[in-house]
Amino acid sequence: MAAHFLHALQATFQRCVARPALTHQGRTYSYGDLDAIARRGAALLQRMGVASGDRVALCTSNKLAFLAAHLATLHAAAITLPLNPRFTREELRYFLADSGACVAVVGPQTRPIVESLQPELPELRVVLCDEAILNAPPGNLREPGSGADDPCLILYSSGTTGWPKGIVHTHATVAAGLSALQSCWQMTHDDVLLNVLPLFHIHGLCFATLLTWLAGGCVILEEFEPHRTMRGLDSCTVFMAVPTIYYRFMEETTLREAARSWSKVRLFTCGSAPIRAEVLPELQTLLGRPVINRYGMTEAFVIASLPLEGPWPAGSVGWPLSGIEVRVAADAVSNRSAGPGEVGAVQLRGPNLFREYWRQPETTRAAFATGWFDTGDLGYRDDHGFLTLVGRKHDLIITSGFNVYPQVVERVINSCPGVRESAVVGIPDPRKGECVTAAVVRSDPALDEERLRAFCSERLVDYQRPRQILFVDALPRNATGKVLRRKLREQIERR
Repeated sequence: MAAHFLHALQATFQRCVARPALTHQGRTYSYGDLDAIARRGAALLQRMGVASGDRVALCTSNKLAFLAAHLATLHAAAITLPLNPRFTREELRYFLADSGACVAVVGPQTRPIVESLQPELPELRVVLCDEAILNAPPGNLREPGSGADDPCLILYSSGTTGWPKGIVHTHATVAAGLSALQSCWQMTHDDVLLNVLPLFHIHGLCFATLLTWLAGGCVILEEFEPHRTMRGLDSCTVFMAVPTIYYRFMEETTLREAARSWSKVRLFTCGSAPIRAEVLPELQTLLGRPVINRYGMTEAFVIASLPLEGPWPAGSVGWPLSGIEVRVAADAVSNRSAGPGEVGAVQLRGPNLFREYWRQPETTRAAFATGWFDTGDLGYRDDHGFLTLVGRKHDLIITSGFNVYPQVVERVINSCPGVRESAVVGIPDPRKGECVTAAVVRSDPALDEERLRAFCSERLVDYQRPRQILFVDALPRNATGKVLRRKLREQIERR
């Protein structure tokens, strides 16, 4: 029988009622405190007409209110729809209309925009100030109940190939995904996690916050600010971040001294993208412990992770988590599995996988047509089963008939002295099909194209070498620091 996430979470809240669950802006809330806030908020949502299966959009930068509203939505047997409060008016219109949200919990900056959209959104009945959830009066909460296969969370994809799709997770898929991760990372009630990640993303909401609560630990909730975050790590055992946060740490001259006081931190993780290979050894030396690379996606939670005790093969995202099957398909026609070291399509199956794409039955059927979910990622397994990713299928560059994997080229460019970071994309070319193009952010302004080309020519075969090199001030990124290749490609084509 599939586990039910809310039931598992409630069991932790009851078992840990007096233990600290959350610290925010100097105030600590026990599990009992959070449970009371969540139940009052759920009763308020019910008075607003929220019923089982309704979608409740959360669009606020107030992290405490966001989490309170999320817990309240779960208790009301409704479905949480996290939204970035920095979305444009048109983006908000799309997400609210596509999801059919009946209530939007908003912050003061977003409220005027959402209220102005309300006449165009017939399903959106209520726009509720985020503080109303935190300050909800006591009320009679009806326990509507929900099944393990009932949806509880819709997260929209990044929309790299068009308008984003709503990814529907049930109580069962959330429970499976987080239970496997809890076991892999050995999370317990003794853990204290510093969370500086955005909550509208699966990383900050599920992997950092809900995972810690499932284990009975405490979340310290903050915005990222290098000096304050480094001080906060003194009292923590777990820190989850994206590469840009670690890079920002390394720009601070006080990092080495600050890291000496991080003796309690047992686990540093990195998600969204791997840390650049040429930077990782120095970072791990400064931290005094490894950074555990992992592989996750919105459709499947965390798929694979490096083991806590090693080994840690360079560039690998590790082994699949318990209960998750991963294969590398070499040939979509013959359905042949790739051999060790052979690049192919990374495919999954397991109880952690999402239920459906919201209101897109044909797309859902296509995604599971083979019995495996195709992640869109390309990678290979080594002789020991470790998985290494080489890029996305739609990022693959085909030039003069040769396949070029952007991450392979980026690793070389990034190892060149004077390069801070780079991104490689394919630009249409009438003769070659695509032209390998590199956008490079310099750490040394004196680095020029001639020196970089000479460096690449010694380390890359001719068809992998960038035909075009552009020096830029910064790479376009999303809220979690992932490079937006489609946007970069558009910027280059406009030049």
